[in-house]
Amino acid sequence: MSIPTYATIGHPNEGKSSVISALTENETIQISPTPGQTTSCASYKLTLDQEAVLELIDTPGFQNPSSILSWMDDWEGEESDLIQGFLSEFASDPDFHHDRELLSPLHGKTGILYVVDASRPLREVDRQEMEILRRTGLPRLALLNFKTDQRAYLPNWKEALSRRFNLIREFDAHEGSFATRLNLMDALAELTPEHKDHLQTIKSSLERDWDQRIQEASLVVETLWLRTLRHRYQTTLDAARPEEPQFEEAKESYREDIRGFERKARKEFCRIFQHSSLPQGIGKDSIFTQELFADKVWKVLGLSRGQLATAGAVTAGAMGAGLDVAAGGITFGVFTAAGLLAGGIGSWIGTPKLGAKKYPFPGGGSLGKEQIVVGPFADPQLLFVLLDRSLLYLQQLMKWSHARRDVEPFLKGLEERTSLSKTWSDQERKTLLKWIKTHKDPGHSTSQETSKAFRALILAKLRKL
Repeated sequence: MSIPTYATIGHPNEGKSSVISALTENETIQISPTPGQTTSCASYKLTLDQEAVLELIDTPGFQNPSSILSWMDDWEGEESDLIQGFLSEFASDPDFHHDRELLSPLHGKTGILYVVDASRPLREVDRQEMEILRRTGLPRLALLNFKTDQRAYLPNWKEALSRRFNLIREFDAHEGSFATRLNLMDALAELTPEHKDHLQTIKSSLERDWDQRIQEASLVVETLWLRTLRHRYQTTLDAARPEEPQFEEAKESYREDIRGFERKARKEFCRIFQHSSLPQGIGKDSIFTQELFADKVWKVLGLSRGQLATAGAVTAGAMGAGLDVAAGGITFGVFTAAGLLAGGIGSWIGTPKLGAKKYPFPGGGSLGKEQIVVGPFADPQLLFVLLDRSLLYLQQLMKWSHARRDVEPFLKGLEERTSLSKTWSDQERKTLLKWIKTHKDPGHSTSQETSKAFRALILAKLRKL
């Protein structure tokens, strides 16, 4: 079965390749600020469940619209043969190579997506391009891309396009959200009614696929929490060296393990949402991109002491005692409600200090040697900081267009964010604290129940991002 096909056409460097990249989630399409980089047609497929469901053809930009329109004015043949007549007459003319390429897909039931930069003034050459495409007689959708924030010229564009195009839609390829992609599917269905049922099926499939991605991302968040909650770093104590430096080395190794868990989660997020070129490591400027254990991060992200105390009122005593035992007696005096309130109900002063203990090897093995044990980290704030950073990363990732090739705006967008969990209700925080209580030890009788509640909460939050 043939699939709907649409050719993206327009002036050089107006965003044709960017539109295709955003629609197909294809980061391999070459996008350059230099005009004229696309010199021949290239076909790209939107694929769902390993099946191509939509074809988009990237074309070179117009080079000689005035000459083409003049030739069309003199054409005496059948209107249906107009494009083929042009291709035949200029088949060997090198001056019209780009124009032949861009017009060659315009036959049969191909639809036209005319991409313009509506942030610049309308020119006579634009009107010529519009008229050329009108004379093809094919279904035509004008996509108003915006390379800058300037919108003063928009009325002029809409007036000129309305005379020659079936539909006009705004589509900023660099801000191509999921909702924008769905809206474009609706526009294509209106443009080519013969494909309406197929395009509506594509839209429904995209919606299901998006929700599956969100569900998978929620599992990654839970896995990050679980690995962090139970993690313990162990190493052999070297009797020939001073103990204190070894304790510090062990604590840093523990912290690096947690950083690694976070990096792996970000990598999974990028895989789920089909991004390969976004930063997963640590930056230096924002509360989000700063080092996980930096004081500034803990002051801004996660919950305040008062929020933890209030949300944990019904469970904090039991959870605090259990975590202290799990931590081998390492305690920070912050997890129980009394400890939280004693520390004040405001923001965190900084990162709670990480403890390390030495123990004999279990069973008296290793000839009397001792081991250094760090973790599990008894302070739930670490989990809430990781949760905030994960959700903030996902919030930016889920709306980040695949047409973007610049990393700095992605990081800048994250710098402007702050804690999400601070805005949640006490009941929602209690759901998370109950999860901690039932998952700190494997095999807890109610862990499945609290895991289900945890995922439902995270799913609800992700669907609103």
